[in-house]
Amino acid sequence: MNSPAPDLPVKPISELVADPEFPTSAVGARVDIKGFIGVVAGVVNNSIKVRSAEGNTVSYNFHALRRLYAPPIPPEPAPASPAAPEPQASGPVILEPDFNAPLVPIEALAPKADFPACALGIFVDLHGFTGVVVELVGRSLKVRSRQGSTRSYNADGLRKIYAKAPPAVQPLSFDTPAPSA
Repeated sequence: MNSPAPDLPVKPISELVADPEFPTSAVGARVDIKGFIGVVAGVVNNSIKVRSAEGNTVSYNFHALRRLYAPPIPPEPAPASPAAPEPQASGPVILEPDFNAPLVPIEALAPKADFPACALGIFVDLHGFTGVVVELVGRSLKVRSRQGSTRSYNADGLRKIYAKAPPAVQPLSFDTPAPSA
């Protein structure tokens, strides 16, 4: 069998999918899709039908062909937004921590009513990490060690763990007999 449309030049699929009218603009064109050369016989639903010189017809999803072979669409430039302001400290910051001050255990500070504010500038022992509370950010304490490393601690978590709670009252149970004297 003779090749359908032998006088037409073979176009790579990448040229055809670049046309905004693809797939209808490709009907009747001689195309090369990954080595399969044939004439686009028609468009059926989401497919193009390509007939080879041997008479074989192969269907290709034209959405997939666009995705694979169309030139990349350059992303639209993001609209210019005003520069974000630098985050400001919510309160005073200790620039020169005093590591020679007496070491105060966290248990002495956590139960206070004005905690965490009362801890600012104090050289504190946090059970394995010692340092000066140099800043309060929201409900967090920033503690800088003598070596220069800084850790953040949640004030509510410290209060929950280290503030001494009053002893819990044992609820009375009516299921067990009263102790005999």
